[in-house]
Amino acid sequence: MPDYVQAIGRVLISAVFIVFGYIQFTHIGNYIANPAVLKVAGMIGGILSPTVIAYLVAAIDLFGGVLILVGYQTRWTAVVLIVFVVLTLLLVHTFWTMEGAARAANQGNFYKNLGLIGGLLFLIALGPGRCSLDHRFSKK
Repeated sequence: MPDYVQAIGRVLISAVFIVFGYIQFTHIGNYIANPAVLKVAGMIGGILSPTVIAYLVAAIDLFGGVLILVGYQTRWTAVVLIVFVVLTLLLVHTFWTMEGAARAANQGNFYKNLGLIGGLLFLIALGPGRCSLDHRFSKK
């Protein structure tokens, strides 16, 4: 596979995480009050406050996206992001429990996230490619 194809793939996959992480950090109040964040806080018995959970989610999105973008610790980052996305599928985009516009929007996000998992699995299997920090720092 040409090096630039893997690099473009990393850019496209990382864009989703970087953009959502940025939006979450810049509108953190909305995410602290988000029903999914409140649901998770309740599920874990208040061990983490909704504020901590919202910042943690934003950090995983933003910093995970940046690590994928530059190709650093790519496989481990992809594993973390897969776990994160699976949890998002199961806790946030539960379209099968919804009706109307909410169902349609969450079903679209659910399947978009399945595609992201597929892309992340490719990163695990193929690595980040030669245009990456992982390649630059690897022992030859």
